Amino acid sequence: MRTGALGTAAGLRVEQAGFHAAQELLLLEHVAPGSIAGPRLHTTRMRTSGRAGASSVDQAAFPEGWRLDAAAIADVCDATPHHRARIAGIVDGTPAAYAVTGRDARQGFLQRLAVRPEQQRQGLGRALVADSLRWLGRRRVHRVLVNTPVDNDAAIELYEGMGFDRLPEHLYVYERSLV
Repeated sequence: MRTGALGTAAGLRVEQAGFHAAQELLLLEHVAPGSIAGPRLHTTRMRTSGRAGASSVDQAAFPEGWRLDAAAIADVCDATPHHRARIAGIVDGTPAAYAVTGRDARQGFLQRLAVRPEQQRQGLGRALVADSLRWLGRRRVHRVLVNTPVDNDAAIELYEGMGFDRLPEHLYVYERSLV
């Protein structure tokens, strides 16, 4: 069993219930999403039928145990009252990258970003982050959060390059065996 990303106080409670930290996450914040001037690569709305393609991107981009199938991507989309799911870089009818962005009132979340390894460092992730920030800015969101593993240097470089700042608190994903 695995938790979502938890802060320190909640983490202490689940540790008392027998969970252990499986992943440490860096938390980053962007406070001016309306001012983004990033690349404007063409992105397309991810329809419900496109979640399988997005899942294939996720399967390629993330290590075993952290990959999302189409149903889990639907859960990510449903995690906030409002969301925007986009795909980019269609190659042979399959997306090369996707992002899910959510918002709740005036706070936004870059919930998931994945780029196929062979398509990385070509601007797709940057374009999807810029698209997400512009969408949130148009909705008068004042604060955007994203988290990533503390050792994901490429993602940290991307987010910081797009104007995100590190927050002092780290998040943790906990897990516990049910067997």
